[in-house]
Amino acid sequence: MEVISGKEFQEIIYSNNVETISDIIVEIKTPLNIDLEKVNLFITLSNIKFTGKQIQFYKYKKECLHRFRFEDCLFESNIFIESDFEDIAFISNTFNCDRFHIRKSTIRVLEFSNDESNTYHITSNIFKKGNFKIYECNFDSIFWIKNVQLMKEVSFDISTVNFHDGCYFDSISLDQIMFYNCNFSKEFRYDSLYNNSQFIECNFLGLTDFISYSNSDSSFLNFESCIFSKLTKFNHYIAHKLRLEDTTFIDKVSFQGSTFDIIKIERSIFEKTVWFDEIQINQLNNCDRKTLRIIKQELQKAENRIDFNRFRAYELAAHYKELDWKWNSGFIDKSILYLTKISTDFGNSWRKALRFTIVGGFSIYLILYIIENRDYSIDILNCDNWGRLFSGFFRFLLVTDFYNPLETDRVYLTNPFSWLIFIFGKIVIAFGIYEMIQSFRKFKA
Repeated sequence: MEVISGKEFQEIIYSNNVETISDIIVEIKTPLNIDLEKVNLFITLSNIKFTGKQIQFYKYKKECLHRFRFEDCLFESNIFIESDFEDIAFISNTFNCDRFHIRKSTIRVLEFSNDESNTYHITSNIFKKGNFKIYECNFDSIFWIKNVQLMKEVSFDISTVNFHDGCYFDSISLDQIMFYNCNFSKEFRYDSLYNNSQFIECNFLGLTDFISYSNSDSSFLNFESCIFSKLTKFNHYIAHKLRLEDTTFIDKVSFQGSTFDIIKIERSIFEKTVWFDEIQINQLNNCDRKTLRIIKQELQKAENRIDFNRFRAYELAAHYKELDWKWNSGFIDKSILYLTKISTDFGNSWRKALRFTIVGGFSIYLILYIIENRDYSIDILNCDNWGRLFSGFFRFLLVTDFYNPLETDRVYLTNPFSWLIFIFGKIVIAFGIYEMIQSFRKFKA
């Protein structure tokens, strides 16, 4: 390709009849400023390599709006755009510069996408390093970033921007992105492959949809001081961590089928229905009880009894973890929760409760059996002794039967120590039966 200087490129783009510039290398030895007042309103820059010092596209007057298309270009020079545009399209470019900034501009349409018409050469816009920043801008119509790859060395910042129409991030691959003080007036769709995304002091005034299938252990979706005014969806969203802080959802919000390792909800408000149906949290030990309680309460409001009981158990487990065994600070509550934990896993398993009742009851009954027969030798090969042992145990399982289970007649125990064992066993059995009933009741409408 032909190599030209920045000055020569400026002369070419200032030519009145130029609509396309292509297949050149522009070596910029001193910062290059392009006054768009001197440039054709419609222009395409194709297969151009910009190298050297920075290049800035600017315009002070606003009477006429330009339409620019950058296609298959390589930017090794820093790029600054400060002007109003009808539309700008970036198609299959590579950005290998320290800074690419769009600032203080009003743009009707901004598009980053790949050339799908060329089936033999379909590449996305690739940012290899540096800072991609959009700030103090207005987008009057479509803002669309599609199939963009941002390497780990790239930071993406969008701040103090008003999106007056649809804003779409489709199939973007990035490591981190920050939205600060942005207003999304209409539909907002955010579809990321893997990401660390933060939204701070943003207003979502239209339908909002977040999509991600990341299984990275570092993916993070964070909202601070945001407001969602319309239906918001995180359905089947997959990420390592979700954090909601001082955030308000005025309309309905859905997390159906989403999966997170950790969730943190703090000082956030859900004014209408929240759907947490089939949500999965993989690292419950790293979630605080307050967050689990919020999810539990919203499930109860939505009359999702199955998931409600699941999160009720999670909350009890988190509370059990918070308590200690000190007599004056948590011994009694922790003891009760411990029994609930080992008997039914906080109400999750009736089978565990049945096993607790039988095993716990039989262990105590066996002690009673040994004490009551301490003066006799027992022939373990005698079937009658085994029959007496197990028939007595079945009587022992009857919570309201206070007669001696080892005797066929209705007589009471006479040994005080046997009575202590007997009563303790009845309490254990009664507790196990109660917990088993509670485990069944979780499915009651």
